[in-house]
Amino acid sequence: KAFDTVSHQHILHVLTQKGVDKHTVNTIRDLYTNCGTTIKLGGQCSERIRFLGGVKQGDPLSPLLFNLVLDPLLCSLERRGKGYRYGEQHITSLAIADDLVLLSDSWEGMCENVVMVEDFCHQSGLQVQAAN
Repeated sequence: KAFDTVSHQHILHVLTQKGVDKHTVNTIRDLYTNCGTTIKLGGQCSERIRFLGGVKQGDPLSPLLFNLVLDPLLCSLERRGKGYRYGEQHITSLAIADDLVLLSDSWEGMCENVVMVEDFCHQSGLQVQAAN
């Protein structure tokens, strides 16, 4: 779900914050401005469906863009999150693509981590689907 919901404005904001050059940011802005699709069924085309959020499915640039968007959350969890301690290691999260696992050694710590994720989702437009 997260791939489909991240705000395009947030993508551009993160790219700028990460120091990506203006030409690249503008190119990505152009790729995501007024993008959409139509559905062809039985020789008839639907009206244009605009994409108002999310990264483009199947685009080789999408995983990189999504990782850049998620990086501030992962860094914040690492700095301020209440993780699980294993020896000298402090682990707050595990992430791959749009899957995220939060770790904590206490219920209170997990609740704090969840609040951090909720705040980030509110800022970025991401929507999460909790696992079973």
